[in-house]
Amino acid sequence: MATKTLNIALDESLIKEIDKAVKNDMGSRSEYFRRLALKDLERRRDWNELFDTGNKLGKEVGITSEQQVNDIIANYKREKQ
Repeated sequence: MATKTLNIALDESLIKEIDKAVKNDMGSRSEYFRRLALKDLERRRDWNELFDTGNKLGKEVGITSEQQVNDIIANYKREKQ
């Protein structure tokens, strides 16, 4: 896999914390940021999938606006009380 080098500016205190985490995991800074980026991308994919599923289900039951969702939630909360 081809790699590219990135330069980033970080506060010295953050670098110390990262180095401490890297030392405990026996990895490198590069590996630390690689893992961090992968976790973030996975989290974003999960959220996008959740929103896509919610939008699809909303359309299936006839919800056409965010206000309708808010009304449904408010009604549900009132009924639960």
